[in-house]
Amino acid sequence: MTELGALVRGDSVDMGRRDAGVLAPLRQGARIRATLRILLPVLAAGFLMVALFGTGERTLYRLTGAIDQIVDRNLASSVKLSDINTRVQAVNARFNRLLAVKSAGRQAIDVSIELGAITAQVDLLAADLESYRDLYATPDQRPRVDEILHNLADYKGAVAWVGSMLSIDFASTVSFIEPFGAVFGRMQVDLNQIVMETGKDAQSKAEEATRQAAETVRTFLYSAVAVMLGVAILAWLIGRYQQRLRINSELLQQQVEARTAELRQANSDLADSAEILRQLGDAGRALTATLDLAEVHDALHQHLADLIPMDAFGIARRSGDGRELLFDRFILHGVPISIAPRALSVINEPAARALNQEKEVLIQGEEAQRWAAAISPGGLDGGPIQAAIWCPLVVSGRVLGLITAQSRDIDAYGQRTAEVLRSACAYAAIAIANACSYNELEATLAELRATQDKLVQQEKMASLGRLVAGVAHEINTPLGIVLTAAGSLHGGVADLKAAMGQGRLTRAALEQGIAEWSDLAMVVERNAVRTATLVKSFSAVAVAEGDGRILDTDLSILLTDVVALFRPAFDRGGIRLTLEIEDGLCIRTVPELLTDALTRILANTVDHAFSARQGGEVTVSVVMDTFGSVVLTVVDNGRGIPADVLAHVFEPFFTTARGSGHPGLGLHVAFNQVTQRLKGRLVVASEAEGGTHVTIQIPPLTA
Repeated sequence: MTELGALVRGDSVDMGRRDAGVLAPLRQGARIRATLRILLPVLAAGFLMVALFGTGERTLYRLTGAIDQIVDRNLASSVKLSDINTRVQAVNARFNRLLAVKSAGRQAIDVSIELGAITAQVDLLAADLESYRDLYATPDQRPRVDEILHNLADYKGAVAWVGSMLSIDFASTVSFIEPFGAVFGRMQVDLNQIVMETGKDAQSKAEEATRQAAETVRTFLYSAVAVMLGVAILAWLIGRYQQRLRINSELLQQQVEARTAELRQANSDLADSAEILRQLGDAGRALTATLDLAEVHDALHQHLADLIPMDAFGIARRSGDGRELLFDRFILHGVPISIAPRALSVINEPAARALNQEKEVLIQGEEAQRWAAAISPGGLDGGPIQAAIWCPLVVSGRVLGLITAQSRDIDAYGQRTAEVLRSACAYAAIAIANACSYNELEATLAELRATQDKLVQQEKMASLGRLVAGVAHEINTPLGIVLTAAGSLHGGVADLKAAMGQGRLTRAALEQGIAEWSDLAMVVERNAVRTATLVKSFSAVAVAEGDGRILDTDLSILLTDVVALFRPAFDRGGIRLTLEIEDGLCIRTVPELLTDALTRILANTVDHAFSARQGGEVTVSVVMDTFGSVVLTVVDNGRGIPADVLAHVFEPFFTTARGSGHPGLGLHVAFNQVTQRLKGRLVVASEAEGGTHVTIQIPPLTA
């Protein structure tokens, strides 16, 4: 089963879909890989070119923008500085003109208004110069611009002072203002130098940006040349690869075709194996579905004929002494034939080798022909047997026998066929072992039943013997007393007749005789009544099947009456008797027998449970179980029953109070009535510390 199971772990595959599923993905995958191998390098080269062009374009744009920014910035700063320089000169000229006019003695000009305008122009110059410092000045230029701003502030203060002193002391004022001309000169020189430095800085930055642009262009050109060379080499490699790819595709096509053929064969093998496994499963179910050995043999032959080539089939087992091989069945061309036992001591006997080695034995050719000729001298229709295989039947290491299959085809039994036969033999061995065990069990059960019947009969005879002995013992005592009393009466009457015949009878003697005879008559009567009672009890020991009728009985009414009858006897002993039962609790039974059994149990309780003391409790309870049976319990808190006595309470004539006139038949009769006629169960249990529990369980009777 292992090898076949390995072949069919997957489901059977349709060959048309299998070919498409194998070839299409391989071919499509090869085409996709070839296309990708061609496109990826080209796309990579294209992406590289685009990246180079984009990088060059961005660099040129950045450098061009930098140059434009440098030119614009320096142009704006130069224009602003030139404007400031021109305005400084204009302010200085205006102030000098004011001084010249004032020195000429011309009074037409308003000095205060003119000085205010000059001061306003100085403020505007300072504001513009601060703006230039914040926007355009380099770190090196800012201290010099701050110095110019400081000079302008001093100049502004000087202008204000000059304005206030000009009308008072013109000569001193002019002498005071003369040094500021040199200040204006230095301011103009500084401004001119800043303008020149700004121009030179702008020129150097523009030259650096131009150099970077030229370097970028050269780098781009070199990269473009390298990419073009790479594309050329790549195109050559792609051509070589395509040639190699065509060769590999042809090889792959050949491999796919070979693999397709293998898959087609494997699919066929899988389908065959799956069918074989299904048939083996059917065979296993058929073999294990029966315990009849002949049916097992028939099912095995039928299923093996569908699974393997077989012209002959046989099932054999060892003989009792293990010396011979006995064929239970051998079928040749569908016809059962009888085969003589085969000796297992023969060395060349293939069956002996299979049994001893516990593995399959295959014979072919002449050896198979000789074996077939030995069992069928007349030969086979259609040709001789050319191959025969024997497979042992083994269960739990025990060899039960073997199976043989034989064919006219010499190649009929290969590895797969042997595996199929081995699997079938495993099922067959289990089925045969089960059938043999079942037959042995049936024989054992039959023997047990016979032994049981024999034991029951012996127990009946023993019980009958004990019953007869008990009856003889119980009746002999009162009968002996009756016989003794009758003998005494007979003797007294004889003495009376003799005395009357001799005339010696006196009145006193007659009265004495009458008294004695009266006592003897009472003894005879009492023992005769006791004997009749015993006989009545003996007749109740054997419960007749026809006694009483089965009726729907209301136990709540029946048992209430029984308890009422016993209540006076219990009350005299100070014993409280209680009945627990639901109203309307009914069951189909024989009421007379149930009443008699409960009466004997309660009488036994009155006589034995409380004989040693006064007072106590007895509870009678009745319930119905889930199966429709009635469970009646009688529980007392009396002195209980010793263990050595409890084992004999149901035996006839067993009593612990024979001296009180109890014959020992009460519980025995109750047990027979409950178990035999009422088809129920009676159990008595007692605790060591006291108290007895009697349980009666009776089912509903149908007839």
